[in-house]
Amino acid sequence: MNKQVVLDVLNSLEVIERQGGEDPYILVANNEENLSKLVAVGIPLEKLACYGDEETFCILSLAFGERYADEVKGWTLVRWGPIDDELRYRVLNHEGTAADAERLLRELEPHLFG
Repeated sequence: MNKQVVLDVLNSLEVIERQGGEDPYILVANNEENLSKLVAVGIPLEKLACYGDEETFCILSLAFGERYADEVKGWTLVRWGPIDDELRYRVLNHEGTAADAERLLRELEPHLFG
């Protein structure tokens, strides 16, 4: 399964409600159109049932729970690319973001993240 293709589909779905903060969520309608798009990219219906109810499901929980996404930027689910020298130097020179540091740490010490 191509995780970027899954994220492209998740990001294309019409959001009906979202919230940031301590308990963030991004809800989309649990309807035939959305389900068929997700099943087409390889997400089983049984998995989708774990992240919602009869009316909606949370694409934020799905994306992070199933490890399709690594970050959310402006309500867009993002998968990190390969580590490059630019990222390394940003972190080493204290010019990077917390997400940059986490990304590098996950690459160097994967056992810390299970």
